[in-house]
Amino acid sequence: MKKTLLQLLTVSAVAASVLLPLNAAPAAAQSAKSPADSRITNLAPAPGMNGNDFAAGHVSDRGRLMLTQQELVSRIAQLTEKKPLVIQQWLKNYEPDARVRNGEAARLGFKAIAHIPSEHAAVTDIKVLSAATLEITFDSPLTAADVNLDKAKANFQFDNGMTIRNVPQLKNGARSTYVVPVTVQQPGKTYSLTYKGKAAGKFTGSAHTVKLAAARQVTADTFELESLRKDGIVDYGYVVESYFGTRGGLEMYLNDRNASGGKSYDIISSLRDMSVTLTPEGGQPIRAAYVPYTQATDDRQAPKFRLPAGQTLTPGVKYTVTADWATVTEASFTARAAAPLVIASAKAVSPSSVDITLAADPRDELFSGRSVELTDEDGKKLTAVYKVTSRKGAVGTFELAAGSQLSPGKAYTVTASGAWATQQGKISLNTDALKSS
Repeated sequence: MKKTLLQLLTVSAVAASVLLPLNAAPAAAQSAKSPADSRITNLAPAPGMNGNDFAAGHVSDRGRLMLTQQELVSRIAQLTEKKPLVIQQWLKNYEPDARVRNGEAARLGFKAIAHIPSEHAAVTDIKVLSAATLEITFDSPLTAADVNLDKAKANFQFDNGMTIRNVPQLKNGARSTYVVPVTVQQPGKTYSLTYKGKAAGKFTGSAHTVKLAAARQVTADTFELESLRKDGIVDYGYVVESYFGTRGGLEMYLNDRNASGGKSYDIISSLRDMSVTLTPEGGQPIRAAYVPYTQATDDRQAPKFRLPAGQTLTPGVKYTVTADWATVTEASFTARAAAPLVIASAKAVSPSSVDITLAADPRDELFSGRSVELTDEDGKKLTAVYKVTSRKGAVGTFELAAGSQLSPGKAYTVTASGAWATQQGKISLNTDALKSS
């Protein structure tokens, strides 16, 4: 604890006399024998100053430190591995240039201590939220390294064939409680979790599914499953810290019962590697896979699912969606002839990427999983794949494969790979601007 306090003082310059006795700070810092702690080691109040007016390199003036709120937020954000925007919420009224009061620094300092990640974090509780989602609480927040997907897959080990599907996501406002997406559980089966090789607890598989409102066709090979907050369903992107500040003010804080404003919510966790079954009336079931990064876009909770490559919906045929992780209220739709998107123009933005502009804003992440073909005057073809989440209105960025580059000065003809889009006449890509780049 002493080392943690010293680290906090050094990194965030919180008043030493508030967090530790002033006369103990030099001795403690000396025992740490770290060059980074020299700022504390050499502390000494100037004549006429008392302990309450002394900080780590910052002299106070009438109860305020020579440290702005922005500086304090930045340093605590670095220490806790959080976005500065998250730390800003800890202040009653965030004003970047306002100087920090001693008491405020102490309050934030002590709060920050509880939020410092630990590589030794241990599981304290496991809750089953639904058939494909767990909520796991630790005694300390996880480090950034431990929420890396590959590391998380190695750390979280389940029996009976269960695996983690995507990274654990810290809930908004929580200290160390994470939404954890897993493969679909078998109802009634007992599962055991080991975390970093240590037994972490058991839980019973649940048959509880999230309730989705309706299935709707989007394109010739893609449909969506919409859910609504008014029905008590919320996508995880609105309730976890990693997406905080990116949801247009629609972020939510859920308590330990996953309720807000007296209303309880089911959380749809990451749908990475998930699928549903689409059955045409009188036909054979088709597996439709989740389209990455379409889960909650443009202020809607409407993840997209796509048929296998080369397959399309047949106009006039009724299709029904079923899933082992969700129940859809309006699960059927009749397919219609769907016009493809229309490419209006293309622009080279770098030797390895191009911006593709559609004739109209699709108002959704419909570029996801799509690619375009670039053909030069000699007939040589390059393929560029959509860069996920790069869309801004009708414009999306497409990237060439590693090692591939556009040739400056050459002209390319742009066409969609597959039938997802047509071209508004011949689309030419001019690369003259790349000559000087």
